[in-house]
Amino acid sequence: MKRTTWVWCVVCGLLILATATSGWCSLFSRETLGIESGVVHPFIKVDGEYTDNLFATNGNEEEDYVSYVSPGFWLALPGSDTEVINLATMSSAPGGMAQTRFQAEDMGRFQTYLKYAPTFENYADFDERDFTSHQFDAYAAFNLAGGLSFELMDQYKDNRDGVEEETDSAEYTNNLVGLTTSYAITDKMKARVDVGYYDVNYDSKNPEKDREDTSVTGYLFFEVRPKTNLFGEVTHVDIDYDSVDRDSEEIKAYGGVTYNATDRIDAMLKVGMMRKDIDAIDQTDDTISMEGSLSYDLTARVNLSATANRLNKETTTGNSRYVTETGTSLTGSYLLTDRVSTSLMLSFRDEEYDGIDRDDTTVTASPQVSYTFNNNFFASLSYSYTDRDVDGNDVTDSSAYTENSVMVSVTASL
Repeated sequence: MKRTTWVWCVVCGLLILATATSGWCSLFSRETLGIESGVVHPFIKVDGEYTDNLFATNGNEEEDYVSYVSPGFWLALPGSDTEVINLATMSSAPGGMAQTRFQAEDMGRFQTYLKYAPTFENYADFDERDFTSHQFDAYAAFNLAGGLSFELMDQYKDNRDGVEEETDSAEYTNNLVGLTTSYAITDKMKARVDVGYYDVNYDSKNPEKDREDTSVTGYLFFEVRPKTNLFGEVTHVDIDYDSVDRDSEEIKAYGGVTYNATDRIDAMLKVGMMRKDIDAIDQTDDTISMEGSLSYDLTARVNLSATANRLNKETTTGNSRYVTETGTSLTGSYLLTDRVSTSLMLSFRDEEYDGIDRDDTTVTASPQVSYTFNNNFFASLSYSYTDRDVDGNDVTDSSAYTENSVMVSVTASL
């Protein structure tokens, strides 16, 4: 039954896309479906992966072949050729947001957006790990006269954590609801306030991970020159666990700059301090926090991009209270022909655990080659190497690991 489920998803998805593009059936024409106007966008993605270390262990490594089938659709009203918003959430991030979200500058008076995307995972050997995840995004924006605007967003996920240290991954549902209010004080100055509620619920085997986060963030932007903005940011997050005594508060303050003055460069950098107040032990920790990103078109065929971050994450590993993560990545891409492109991604991540003696460093390298058949259909082949080294007294022999994986992906969309 499980094998036929994802097969039917592939067949149905391809039929929908073929019907929408062929035009042979007036009942399901591009105009009727809303595709011609950019309102409705069906898509399907099929991935096949081989991994030599499915459970991310050091010793007793298990290999497997995994398929991922992701049919879905997104709607935009008014119509749009590109997705309106990308909500990058992470269950371990206080408040739910994994990175700073900046508002689109070219949005009209009114915009709505919906997206639904399930993913069917099927394992060749360890079929007990077969799983179906779901993600639903909703968004509405209202830009009023006089410089006042509102954005309401919601993201619901039904997913699971990755397998680590020979333990089964934990299934969870989470929901992020956010309201953004911004006001253009002058032509060059804008104020913004974000209010968020993030609810994390794990299965009954992991009730210690259940929590509710409430967050408030204030911004002040000032345009020092066209396409260049200075900004200040202050965030307060209240982290409330349901069944364990891990409640805490985070206060973060940043100064930053965004720069996209040319078509070739898009950059952002913010640096500040973050304070972690742990209620149970009356402990206060201060440390530097930062986030940065850069995309630079070196030539018409070569792009370089980089990211860097330092932030706190929630954890339930042993007696650890939280993790401070410092990471960076560098990606270079080269367009060989109009259809063939290559890229190489290198990343480094250091995770320092508070409350226990443990420090993880993870290095990842991933080359990829992609082929574009047309604007709606492309494929890629990628290889990924991951090496995690663990240092400290509070670790096990299986904490460190290496993994090699190869993935083939095919995506069709409208």
